[in-house]
Amino acid sequence: MKNLSFRHFLFLFLLNRFKGDRTIKSVFHLLNGKRSSQTIQDIKWYGLTEFFSMLPTWKLSVFEQETKWMENHLFIINSDNKAHMTKKGNIIVENYFNNYDWPPQVNGWKYGQTAAIFWKRLALLVQCLSFSLEENRSYVPVFDDRDIQQWLKQRWPRNKKDKKEMAFHLYNELFILLDKIPEKDAFLFTHRLSGHQHTGKTIQQLAGLMNQDPDESYFRFQATLHYLLANAHQTTYLKDTAAGLLQKHVLTDTAKKTNMYLQKGLTIQEIAAIRGLKRSTIEDHIVELASEGTDFIIDIYVSNHLQKDIMDTVQRIRTYRLKLIKEALESENVHADYFSIRVTLAYFGGIHENARTLSI
Repeated sequence: MKNLSFRHFLFLFLLNRFKGDRTIKSVFHLLNGKRSSQTIQDIKWYGLTEFFSMLPTWKLSVFEQETKWMENHLFIINSDNKAHMTKKGNIIVENYFNNYDWPPQVNGWKYGQTAAIFWKRLALLVQCLSFSLEENRSYVPVFDDRDIQQWLKQRWPRNKKDKKEMAFHLYNELFILLDKIPEKDAFLFTHRLSGHQHTGKTIQQLAGLMNQDPDESYFRFQATLHYLLANAHQTTYLKDTAAGLLQKHVLTDTAKKTNMYLQKGLTIQEIAAIRGLKRSTIEDHIVELASEGTDFIIDIYVSNHLQKDIMDTVQRIRTYRLKLIKEALESENVHADYFSIRVTLAYFGGIHENARTLSI
C-alpha cells in the first residue's frame, strides 16, 4: 500500500466525526452496515446515517491491515481502545474533501437495504423493454431473481403501444432526474444499464474507464440510487419501481420481536426470560426502539427531569461517551444508569431529534 485510497479518506473523515469517542472498528461497522445496537446508536448520535453500509465489501482482515498501515504512517493514533486522527491525518483529509463534489443524496441507513432491490427491478425493466421493443427475445436477463422477475411480470405492458409509452416516460423520468446530478454520476449509472446491443459495465470496468477509485465509484453509484429513491415520488414509473420498498423507520427483526412483547405489557425481565436473552440485550432493543419508533414513550423508562439533566450535561461536556456523561451527572449529584443515558440519547438523536436540541 503506497497511497491512501477513497475508502481510507472516507474512514479518516468518519473517524474525525467520532471526535475520539469510539474505536477504529466502530467506523468499520458503520461502513460495513452492521445492524447492531451500538452502530445504530453511533450513526444517530453523530449524524452519520448517510454513510451507513456504504462500503459493505470491505473485509475485516483487510481493514485491520490497512488501518494498521495508517497508524504506522501517523495518520491516526489508537490508544486506550479509542482512536483519533493526528494533525497529519487532519490536514490530508481536509485537503481531499475541501472541494469534494459530494453526491446530492446519500442515506445508507434509509435506502441501503432497498437500493439493491430497486436497482434490480429498474435494470431488469429497462433491459426487457429495450429487447422487447426490438422484438428480440434472445437475451439473458441481467437478474434471475425470481421475486424480481415476478414483480416485472405483474407490471408488464400488454401490447407494444403500452411498452412504447412506458419506455418513453421512464426515459424522461430518468433523464430529468439524472440531469440534475454530477455528469460523472449520471454516466456511471446509465452505463451500468443493459439493453439491446448494449451490455452494462461493472463498477470495476467503469472505474477504470473513468480513472476513478472503484470504492468511490461504488459509493457514488449507491448515492445515485438513493437520489432516485428520494425523488421517486415525483414520478410515475420510478415511483412504481420503488413501491413497497421505502419504510419510515427501520428496525432489526429481533427489536421488532421485543417490541411485540412490550406492546403486550411485559417487563424487560419477563421478555428476557421468554426469549432466553440477557436483560442487557433486551435493553439494546429498547434503545433501538427509542431511536426509530414513532410511538415510543420515553417517559416510561426515563423521567422527564432526568431526560433534561442528561441532555443538558451532553451539551455542556460535548461528548457522547457514556462513562464521561455518567461521571459528569454524578458530579452534580444526579444518578443515572447507562440504560437511562442510552435511551435518552437514542430518543433525542433519532427520529425525535426535534423534540429537544441535540448537537455537539
